[in-house]
Amino acid sequence: MSPHDNFSQHSPPPVSHPAQQSHDHIQTRTPANVAATRPQPPPYQPDSVTSPYRDFPDDYDDKSARSESVSPSPPDVGWSAAGDGDRELMEKDHNRPPYSARAHYPRRPQRPLVDLVRNEWRTNPKYADYYRPPPDDISLDCSHLTDVLTSRRFRRIVLFYIVLVGLCWAGWHWGGSSLWQTHEEDVALSRALQDRIRTGEGWYGHHLPPEFTGMTHLKDLDSRLVPQGGKAGSKRLVVVGDVHGCKDELLSLLSKVSFDAKSDHLILTGDIISKGPYSPEAVDVAVSVNASCVRGNHEDRVLLVHKDLHSQHLALPGHHSDIFWKEPESPVDQLDAQGFPHGEYIDRQLAQSLTQNQIDYLSSCPVILRVGQINGMGEVSVVHAGLMPGVSLEKQDPLAVMTMKSIDLDTYVPEPDHSGAPWTKLWNKYQSILPKQNRSTVLYGHDSHTGLSLSKYSKGLDTGCVKGGHLSALIIEDAGKWRKAKTQVVHVKCKDYRPKELDRALGQS
Repeated sequence: MSPHDNFSQHSPPPVSHPAQQSHDHIQTRTPANVAATRPQPPPYQPDSVTSPYRDFPDDYDDKSARSESVSPSPPDVGWSAAGDGDRELMEKDHNRPPYSARAHYPRRPQRPLVDLVRNEWRTNPKYADYYRPPPDDISLDCSHLTDVLTSRRFRRIVLFYIVLVGLCWAGWHWGGSSLWQTHEEDVALSRALQDRIRTGEGWYGHHLPPEFTGMTHLKDLDSRLVPQGGKAGSKRLVVVGDVHGCKDELLSLLSKVSFDAKSDHLILTGDIISKGPYSPEAVDVAVSVNASCVRGNHEDRVLLVHKDLHSQHLALPGHHSDIFWKEPESPVDQLDAQGFPHGEYIDRQLAQSLTQNQIDYLSSCPVILRVGQINGMGEVSVVHAGLMPGVSLEKQDPLAVMTMKSIDLDTYVPEPDHSGAPWTKLWNKYQSILPKQNRSTVLYGHDSHTGLSLSKYSKGLDTGCVKGGHLSALIIEDAGKWRKAKTQVVHVKCKDYRPKELDRALGQS
């Protein structure tokens, strides 16, 4: 016996597969028997028989209707197994009328979706204000209007709009009006600048600037003192606002900023003297640290008075018949207070208290101090009051530079009060339209009414020290090569040095 015979004895009998059994009974497919066994589709019915607008009972089942109306799909018969009879049958089915979705899928009657909600929103009294059945009569009914006005939803809507209107009014009252005024002011500034640029007209003092003798108009700061992108922290400029004779506060401020005369340089924005108790001593502090300064309106007045005190006088006719010039024997003022306004007489007293060295230092202060280029600030200049935009430093009006606070947009003339537009706004607007390499920043004092004012191209540092405010300093520090200079503002508190009887007389800057 061979091994194959042994394996065949123990192997199970062969079992035929069900699919194989089914294939054994398949008869040969002919066009005749295929057409006989193929399920026939339902007969065609016109659309009028099953109209979608007919009434349906409440227990109408949409699923059953769709299952009954859709005929079963015929079995997939390939063209390889089908004969000519199948091809004729398929062509006959293709010529049947088109399938009608309206006939086989009738629509359900239209009903509001809210009617399908089955919770207690209709029956619970808690929801009575939210749902009221529509009245049968649609005519105007005053009782229905009363119900609407007294409903909870209507009260909530009215309350919401009252709160909304109140918030809008408050926003306009506290912020909207100021924003609108700022917008109108910005439009006026832009129009003023555009008119000047379009017509080519110069600004005040551009064509024929006035000339004043006995003063330095423009002076350049030593470039070695300017932070120009060197080693970080190696140089600092300390620019201080109006001191007005507050010597103790000036020393306190220099101590607070750790002022070092070897690496730092002090610049005073004018009005070092007058109003305060220690004007000569404040000048001595500035001289001791080799500080730079600009000429303010109070220095200008005191220097003019000092010049008048030491000038030649015309002798009054007396027992001599001739009128002649003579030099006074002493600088003592022989005139009393009744001959001058109160402010001018105080200037004459202050001029007499200053030494010649102090007078020489104040006389050396220029009207405009050009600091030079500083990274992030452009060309920096220091003045006492302000500058006219569009006018070069050489053609600026000295009197306006020492006294201006605003500019009349109609005449383009600087004003010594706040009657016009603030000159700083016009200056910053003008700088913003210039090429970046031509922009400049101005540091100033004088305007204690406005106080500390730090804009992009203007820095106001007069914070009313003599009136009991603060003495402020702007520190410009070197931040390294190719980096913007660091700026910081430091303050110290000041005493109020105004005599009570002189408050009205000293109210002006």
